[in-house]
Formats: sequence, C-alpha cells, structure tokens
Amino acid sequence: MPEKPIFGRAREGAFDTKASSRKIPSPIVCAGWNLYSLRKNPRFYMSLLLGFLLCWLLTDKTMAISRTYLTNVQIMEPFVWCYADGDSILYAALVMTLMLSSFPRIDTPASYLIFRTTKLNWLIGQIITVFVLTFGYCLMILLSSMAMCIGCNVFTANHWSETATMLSFSPASFEVALTVMRKTVKLTTPWGCCYQIFGLLVQYVLLLSMIQLLFTVLKSKKAGIIAALVLNFAGFVLTPDRFMTWLNLPTEMRYYANLLSAWLSPLQHATYTMHNFGYDLLPRLHVSYLILGGATVAMIALSMLKMRTFQFSFTGGYSDE
Repeated sequence: MPEKPIFGRAREGAFDTKASSRKIPSPIVCAGWNLYSLRKNPRFYMSLLLGFLLCWLLTDKTMAISRTYLTNVQIMEPFVWCYADGDSILYAALVMTLMLSSFPRIDTPASYLIFRTTKLNWLIGQIITVFVLTFGYCLMILLSSMAMCIGCNVFTANHWSETATMLSFSPASFEVALTVMRKTVKLTTPWGCCYQIFGLLVQYVLLLSMIQLLFTVLKSKKAGIIAALVLNFAGFVLTPDRFMTWLNLPTEMRYYANLLSAWLSPLQHATYTMHNFGYDLLPRLHVSYLILGGATVAMIALSMLKMRTFQFSFTGGYSDE
C-alpha cells in the first residue's frame, strides 16, 4: 500500500491521524510531545539534581542548629528561611533556565509537527509545557527543602518552632533567616508565609520562562537564553546593597535604594522580605503578584503576535537555533 503523505490533513488540528488523537486538543498533544521528549534530555535530569543540591546547600547551616541543640523545626520553615531571599530565588531561576534551554523545540520534528496543527496551537503547547515544568520544578524545590528536615524534630502545626526563636537571636551569618523572623513572626504563620513565597517563586520563574520563549520566537533559541540571563543579571545588580555600590550612594540613602530596587527589579518583587508589612512604602504582596502576572501575560501576548510571521526551516536534522 502507498504511504500516507507527510503533510496530509495539515489543518485538522492534530499531528496524528488516528481517531483517538482527534479527541485531544492539539495544544495538549504538543505539550505532551514536549514533555515526553524530556525522557532522553540530560539537561532535565541535571537541573533536578542541581535544584536538590541547591536546597541542601541553602538549608544545611540552619538545619545544623536544630540537630546540634535538639530544637524542633516546623516542616515549612527551611523553605521559608531560604527562598524569602532574592539571591536564593536567583540561583533557583538559573537552574530552571538550564532546564528550559531545550524549549521551545524549533527543530525539524517541530517543523513537521506544525504542519499537522496550527502555529497558534503549537505556541499554546509550548506555553503549557513551560507552565507544567515551572510549577513542577518549584514544587520539587519545596519538597526538597522539606526533605532537609530529616534527622530533626519535625512538626506540622501552624506555628513557629524553637529553631525559629533561636535564629531570631543569631549573628549576621543567618541574616536572611533573621530578617524573615523579624518581619513575619508576629504577622503570619509558617504555612501562610510558605504559600506567599511559593507563589512569588513560581511567578518569577514563569516570567523568566516566558521572556525566554518570546525572544526565542523573535530571534533564536540563543537569544532567548541570553534574554533570560540578562533579566537575572539585572535582578542581581538591583539588590539594595549592590544598587548602592553601583550608584555610589551613602549609607543615609539606603532607604531610598531599598525602595528603588523593590519597585524596579522583578527579582525584588519576587523576594518576600522586600515587601510592605505595614510600615514602609515597599510594594505590597498583591501588587507584586499583579506586576509579575501582568508582565507574564504581556510576554505571552507578544509571543502570539510574533507567531503569525514565524517561519520554521527544514534542515533535515536537529538545530538549536
């Protein structure tokens, strides 16, 4: 029997002509193909390993206090202490950039796939892939931080632990945990604080991923990775202390440096301790959610506009461009 043409039924919205595929929306099929292709991608497994090691490095010092003095630990506290800090979020986002460096796939198989669906469906499939990977990665970070409590006296009740109390009297080597405790111990609970930090982390990594997707569609995969690194570098520079050093500001200007970095830097919007808890002009949490979410939606909209004129090239093999 003659073989079926490669590009047959190009506009029916699925890349498989089987009857079962017609029941699945094309974007879901595209996302499933992307996720399935990760099984042989070493960057994916390396990113998971680096994310776990990052959690271990960030929590090792604070967990040592609990093990040494036999104090109890609330199960969400390791995540709260570590990822309320902008630098920790930056490191986690860099690991995620490595994972997403393979997406979106714009190689020859993707070129064939788009002839079985539409450009818009293909792009939505990439967006779904990024959403799934981002949420899954951040959830892995949360679970890895919780796993660092192994060997400690752990409890799940929604109140701060004895270790948290000790950290509030600790020296500057625990500056991040100390800042968290001073700002939140009387205002919130470990579970509530964890939800807020997790939401900020997801939104920042998602924004980073969408910027990478946009510049990949606009130019190339390398341009997307560079754009993501530039955003991370801007966040690194616009931390309050580095911002003061960069502008050579005196110590008396620290308050204004905090305000400028908190409002201008997406990374600082994702940093829990850089928010208004009722006594300053820093952005409130819901404002940061709106800014990060709005920027993400804008990146998606621009990607969809550009997708109308996006051209795939058939090279006969795989390409990272």
